This record gives sequence, C-alpha cells and structure tokens, in this order.
Amino acid sequence: MIAIEQQPGNLLTIGELSKRTGIGTHTLRMWEKRYDAPRSIRLPSGHRRYLPEEVDRLRAVGKALKLGFRAGKVAGGTQDELRQLLGLDASGSSRVPPSIPGDDDAAIILNQWVDCISGFDEETLTVEMHRQWGQRGPLEFVARLAAPLVVRIGTEWECGNFSVAQEHFATDILSNFLSDRWRRQNERKHGPTAILATLSGESHILGLQMVAAVMSVTDWKIVSLGLNVPEEEIINTVDRCAAPLLCLSVSEWFGSSTAKPILWRLRKNLKRQTHILAGGGGAPDNITGIHKISDFHNFYQWLTNQRKEQSS
Repeated sequence: MIAIEQQPGNLLTIGELSKRTGIGTHTLRMWEKRYDAPRSIRLPSGHRRYLPEEVDRLRAVGKALKLGFRAGKVAGGTQDELRQLLGLDASGSSRVPPSIPGDDDAAIILNQWVDCISGFDEETLTVEMHRQWGQRGPLEFVARLAAPLVVRIGTEWECGNFSVAQEHFATDILSNFLSDRWRRQNERKHGPTAILATLSGESHILGLQMVAAVMSVTDWKIVSLGLNVPEEEIINTVDRCAAPLLCLSVSEWFGSSTAKPILWRLRKNLKRQTHILAGGGGAPDNITGIHKISDFHNFYQWLTNQRKEQSS
C-alpha cells in the first residue's frame, strides 16, 4: 500500500488495470498479496486504486511470462529490471529479436482462463473453451491454448498460486472437454486405426487427450486405451485391431528412464510395419524404430504425410 500522490480520477481500478494489461483480476490480487506488486493505493472510501504507471510495467511482466519466466521472478520487478530481462532499451524497443511463441490473443485468453481456474468458474471456462475450439479448430486450440495451459497450470501450482484443488479442477475440465470433442469426431471415422495409450504406471492423461484432439481433424480412427496400460495389453490390442499406428503419451513425471525399456520392448514385440510415436515431457530420444513427437504441428504433418503414402 502506498500513499496517495495523485487525484483519484487519475488512478485505475483493478478492473481497468486488468483490461489494459490482459492480466486477470484474480491474478493481480494474488500477486499483490504474494509479491507486493502491483502496489495499490487506499482511498478514504476504503477502495483500492492503482497508478497508471503500472500498466506498462505489467505489460512487460506479461511478456516475460510468455517467454517462460515464472511469476515469482518477474511480478514485482521494476521497469528497468524487466527491460533488462526482456532485452529492451529505454524506449521499450527490442535490442534482440523477440522469442515469444504463439500469439498475443492466446496469451490474454490464457490469463483469463487462469482467472477462471482461480475462482473455480467452470461455466465461463467451458464456454470459452468451446468458443476458441470453434474459432481456431482442434490443431490450433491444442497447440496455442491447451498445451500452454497445461504448462501454466504446473507453473502456477509450483509457485503456490494454485492449490491442489485448483490444479485438479483445471486438468479435469480440460481433459473432459478434449475427450468429448475428439470422441464426437471419432464416431464418424472409417480410416486406419490408431491405438492411443499410456504406459503402465502412468497417471497423467492430458497428453493423450491432446494427441487425440489433433488426430480428430484427420481420418485416423482412434482406439484409446487410456491410463496405466500393461505393455502386453498394448501389444495384444495393436495386433487384434491390425493397427498401423501406436501413439503413447509419456509425462515428465513418468520419466524417460522408466519409459525407455518399455518402449524398447514394445518395438521389439510389434510388427515392423507398425509405427510407434511417443510424445510428452518424459518421451526419450533416440530409440530405434520410435518416432518422438516434438510438437503438435509436426505431429499433424506426420499424420498427413503418412496417409498420403498409404494412399499412393
């Protein structure tokens, strides 16, 4: 809290500050409580107001978050500190090429979704997910929104901004949303079969749901086995369905060292013409006969190219 040095008419409400910066009101309140920034001014009426100078500073904070910096490192930073961090000169121009992935609209949307998660606002979150799915389509929804949201949820939890309940609330809504969307599309598919699964001991399903969502815009017919599938069951299902493709999601929590011997055995015991794709933070590199999914756009391109080869 700081003393009043300006007329109240020059100060901003938290709603105005949120609108100008794209950072949700709940997040701003959380930062003020946890990091003492943005610092508010208490009016005689008891209402809080914010200095206009906070707008540029918070916009810089938003850019830093999109670059992958954690809120605890940047939320309380001064303008000079943030400029240095972002490689900006005194005028705000870039001294180095920007490396912010995605688009500005996606960053604003993600901040709004984080606000919904913080307030357990399921209705608004679900409505906005449906809106963005319709506007962007499955591939861009997953690549620009769903995948970054999963990372953001983990970051907010690690920083203490999300409780366990909020983390579970968010992942449950996103998982159910993605499952509903791809299953509706899958009902009308008559293309080649792709088996989707996670390995025995895996407890994270979101990666698999995102893979299925991207596949929903292709003609591949999905058979999803879900979580924690023993390797012999994976092998039996691939053989029974004569599936030319097996997609596996391996979370960072599961780990590449645990996944590597299982993937090697799957490759050894499946027919050579069966393609095996593995993705996620725990998917290991350099296993002969295993294609690693590096990002969802490349995954979609691989699926498309594979179908062209099969048709030729």
